Amino acid sequence: MAQAHAHLGFAPRGVGLLYAMLWLEHEKDVLGWFIGDKDGEPIAAYFMLQGYYEAGAPRFLRTLQDNVFGPWVEATSSGDAPRPQPAAVPEPIGHELQQLQQEFSNHWLFFGDDPARSAEAAALVARELAVRRVNVRPERLDKFHHGAAVWRYDAPGADVHVLERLSRLWPLDHRVAA
Repeated sequence: MAQAHAHLGFAPRGVGLLYAMLWLEHEKDVLGWFIGDKDGEPIAAYFMLQGYYEAGAPRFLRTLQDNVFGPWVEATSSGDAPRPQPAAVPEPIGHELQQLQQEFSNHWLFFGDDPARSAEAAALVARELAVRRVNVRPERLDKFHHGAAVWRYDAPGADVHVLERLSRLWPLDHRVAA
């Protein structure tokens, strides 16, 4: 299994989870998954920065739903262009991404409407943090660098330039500055 990297952004007195993403290198591409808000609604998608490790600007491809084997689009200056099937990633890599996404989500996140996570929701409330649709697990919050408005976690050794580049392209509301 490839080495995965993670980044999360959290606004404790604002919208809560700004973004959570994991990614890995595959040949000259960066592949991964992200979740965050767009106009108050959660969006999750798999992505590819195709040609990230080549000269020139990489192409940004993402899934329309939270399904690595579902339809993909390429973000262009004139909007999203549908990609012909099959999926943009090879099947073995797709399965690996699904497994990594599941492990990442279980480790870092919980959904506010999940009755099995009521103790985690109560722990957020005890810290005077709102419970949203998608939340960072309270026991993980101390891993974040606590800035004034945004708390951020970047996995050790993870290239933040991947996060910065992706955040300029993804459909989420939040952008990450250098």
